[in-house]
Amino acid sequence: MNECLTIVRQLLTGTAVTFHGKFFDIDETVIAPASAAAIPIIIGGRSDAAIRRAGRLGDGWLGIWASPRRFADAVAMAAHEAARTGRPDPPARHGMQVWCGLADSKEAARDCLAPAMQAFYQLPFERFERYCPYGTAADVAEFLTPYLDAGCTEFNLIPQSPDHDQAMAGTAAVKRLLART
Repeated sequence: MNECLTIVRQLLTGTAVTFHGKFFDIDETVIAPASAAAIPIIIGGRSDAAIRRAGRLGDGWLGIWASPRRFADAVAMAAHEAARTGRPDPPARHGMQVWCGLADSKEAARDCLAPAMQAFYQLPFERFERYCPYGTAADVAEFLTPYLDAGCTEFNLIPQSPDHDQAMAGTAAVKRLLART
């Protein structure tokens, strides 16, 4: 992964790249046409190795199943790794992937969220529940606010609701509420 990210980062500059590593050998390779806009590289993963990789090679880190305290620790770890490797600016685009239930009540929201997660992960919902907000948009925004304080700059919500329109409206409402904090 480290070699891949090193190569991709160089290829995104639009210049020819030569790289000879343990896993990859390329000579004068180019992506054409070059991207007109900078493409951020966000590193996902729960392990310390993934977080350090984000510090060395990424523009940010995408967390999942992390408490706000763990999230803050991860942001600090990525910044420390960036400084340790001589990067002038630490990565700053840190996000959190969050399954959430959005409905008119906590019960209705949980009733949508729990079976969807159990079906996807084949594990009891209780294993994830402490990381998964559910209820009204205000309930979900309140749960997510400490992540903003911990350095989160964006959320990737995976909303579960009684219907698609309610999921989209609830997600939009969460975004509006978080923008006010």
